Amino acid sequence: MIAIQNLTKQYGGTPVLENAAFTFPNQGLFCILGPSGCGKTTLLNLLAGFDRDFSGEISVNGTSLSGLSDRKLCAYRRDNIGFVFQSYHLLPGYSALQNVLLASEAAGVSPGESRPKAQALLEKLGLAQQAGKKIETLSGGQKQRTAIARALMNDPAILLADEPTGALDRANANQIMELLKALSRDRLVLVITHDQKCAQYADQILTITDGKLNGGEDTPLSGEPGTLKQKTAPKVSMGKRAIQNVRIRLLRCLAIALAVSLGILCFTLSLSSGNIIRQSIADFEAKNTAYHNGYIRLSENDQQIFQLLSQDSRIEKVYLQYVLSGVSLEMEGKTVEMEEKYPMAKAAEEMSYGVMPRTGKNEIALSPSLAAQFSRDIQSLLGKTLRLSWKGQAYQLTVSGIFNAAYDDFFLSDDLEQSLYAGMSGKAYSLSYDVGEFQDIVKVSTWLEGQGISSQNAARQVAAFQTTFRNLNRLFFTISLLILGIGLFISSILLIKQQNTRYHEVGLMAALGYGRGQISTMIVLENLLLSAIAAAATLVLTGVSALVGKALGFDLVLTPWQALGAVGLSCLAILVIGFLASHRLVHTQPADALRK
Repeated sequence: MIAIQNLTKQYGGTPVLENAAFTFPNQGLFCILGPSGCGKTTLLNLLAGFDRDFSGEISVNGTSLSGLSDRKLCAYRRDNIGFVFQSYHLLPGYSALQNVLLASEAAGVSPGESRPKAQALLEKLGLAQQAGKKIETLSGGQKQRTAIARALMNDPAILLADEPTGALDRANANQIMELLKALSRDRLVLVITHDQKCAQYADQILTITDGKLNGGEDTPLSGEPGTLKQKTAPKVSMGKRAIQNVRIRLLRCLAIALAVSLGILCFTLSLSSGNIIRQSIADFEAKNTAYHNGYIRLSENDQQIFQLLSQDSRIEKVYLQYVLSGVSLEMEGKTVEMEEKYPMAKAAEEMSYGVMPRTGKNEIALSPSLAAQFSRDIQSLLGKTLRLSWKGQAYQLTVSGIFNAAYDDFFLSDDLEQSLYAGMSGKAYSLSYDVGEFQDIVKVSTWLEGQGISSQNAARQVAAFQTTFRNLNRLFFTISLLILGIGLFISSILLIKQQNTRYHEVGLMAALGYGRGQISTMIVLENLLLSAIAAAATLVLTGVSALVGKALGFDLVLTPWQALGAVGLSCLAILVIGFLASHRLVHTQPADALRK
């Protein structure tokens, strides 16, 4: 039986039920009448355990509902209550049969056992032909009978019906009331109705006036005292439910995944642009190795300067330079004699064609006036072999570049130049050094200035270059974050909007006895599926972008880690947004969720 004592329920400080009291027996049909807003539906929500915010006492077969934990209250609804909602609360996208099976699934009943029972109930209620049809295609009366079938699936001891005949004509309404009357012979059936003819089927009629239940004396009908069912929580797999929900909302899920993927794609493209810039810088460094070189014109203290530079870990290839006399250059039968070759600063020269000589390559770079003595088309000399003779030694060299100088001059690779100076002594003309890392060029130049040493180098050009690079990096990073933020914002709005439309679904599942943990698991699995869709969309969009870029001559440059990071970011974005969007949804009380 259900015993109500001093039951009070308020909304916003306004009492709906106030000190209500009544005792319902274990069997019988009770109809509750009263004007709209008097508290009829509120009473049924409290008896069903949908709402815990009340004062007073509700006990069912000796068990106080207010003393039950959320988990036990969920089990109470699952094992003892069948509820027929006024507005049906059937899940769109599901068939009538699937909606009915939701109740038995919550109870852990196998499909082999529950499906025949569900089909039999639908047939009994005249819905055999509609069992496989989507809820959206059914009439109001068919939806109401589907809701009744669902309420009866777990053979509840208490059946609560909120306007079960509201959408039916008189003949169908009478059939439903006759069914409820038959069911009341071995269970308690409480019906809210405005229909006086339906109330004629009741064993007792109650009204709610001024927040109190009125219906005469408590008149328990025959029947043995009942006991509250408290079964062990069944194991329910929510994976199938999650897949079904994603399938039903596939278009919206695709829109959410696409919004995230487009944001991630734009972020990825900006990373690619950054990679292209870095690759261009690397190519620039490889081509302009002279930027690493420094040149110090010596007047005195050459050994002290030599030792100072040799001790700095940032500096390498430190050597003294001397004036060379009697150098001879020969190519294709033409010979140029140079009386003196003075060491000059590589960093002070700009390349017209090719590159400065590189270590280990046996290369030489010529000035335009010197190159013109071998060929009018000075660019054609690149890659050709030139013979350098000095002090009886001959060296076969490859022309690596033409540098922009207004006088006859050449540069050798540093290893070859050092070999020419081997054994030379006396006053050195200058000192050459290389800075190992491009980013240290400016720092070394500043340090030398602090030591009072004047050096010719490319520090000014490198500083301007690094400033431009940093500004471009900041620009691309800012644009990347902005685009990513817009994509995440749009996807957040879509996902939050989707979750906000699911209060009825979650409230219904809680009303049917699905635990909060099960509902959370279902939503997490849905988010995992959605994140997988977003990851796949990101991969597809990235691949398409690479193909389009290649066709347009713009290669997409990404490292494997960046590509994996983009996919991972898609998954993470969906999971985080999904968690935040569903947190309030999952923790809303069933009655509040069903009212939204």
